Amino acid sequence: MNKEILELVTKIFTFLKLEDYTKLTNILSMIEKEFPNYYKYFEKFKDKSMGEKASDILSNVFDSLTLGGTPLALLGKKAEKEEKERETTSQKSLLKDGIKGILKNYSDSSEEKRFLEFLSEKL
Repeated sequence: MNKEILELVTKIFTFLKLEDYTKLTNILSMIEKEFPNYYKYFEKFKDKSMGEKASDILSNVFDSLTLGGTPLALLGKKAEKEEKERETTSQKSLLKDGIKGILKNYSDSSEEKRFLEFLSEKL
């Protein structure tokens, strides 16, 4: 796997680890089965550190706090959620465009090309 592809896939997996850890673990499980040669490069993303687990728990606690019976999370949470979704969609588009740019250089159906096509579909 060349350096450019390794960097791009690392960015994708870092993004997924922050935004959608469940999707990341599903993708990594599929890679382990379908592309075992590439899995060794990315298996480190499968484990979630204790700091990330604590962050998830704290996020859930803060989301459940209330003020006078109304969840504090509802105050401005909708606008925040919409902005977050726009940012996530934009980031996914940039990452997919990066994959498409690399795929333009492939004319044969190598394992690397199949791997990138697979990743683009799953992202």
